[in-house]
Amino acid sequence: MENTMISQRIRHYRRQAKLSQEDLAAKVDVSETYIRKLESGDRFPSLDMVLKLPRALSTTPDHLLLWSSVLSQNKSAGVLELLSDCTPTEFIILYENMVTRKKLLREHVK
Repeated sequence: MENTMISQRIRHYRRQAKLSQEDLAAKVDVSETYIRKLESGDRFPSLDMVLKLPRALSTTPDHLLLWSSVLSQNKSAGVLELLSDCTPTEFIILYENMVTRKKLLREHVK
């Protein structure tokens, strides 16, 4: 795993939780300098931090370590929300449209 990717995720979740680096440091019982080094990619979080940080940031370890799962969940949730109030006919039309567009994308976008 690349340090810079994890550092970006830590920063993202900290900001989302509206915490300063100092606030997060206090929540996980480390120095603000340590949080700053994690977010800059100068340090890699210890196993202990991989368990503490998600709790402090209201997320899960897999979201902190595996950003793609977060993006997938956000996209899926958006699609489900769009489809949630469709009539059965609308749903079928939209589903068939997505299947067709996905096929076209895979054929023409490389």
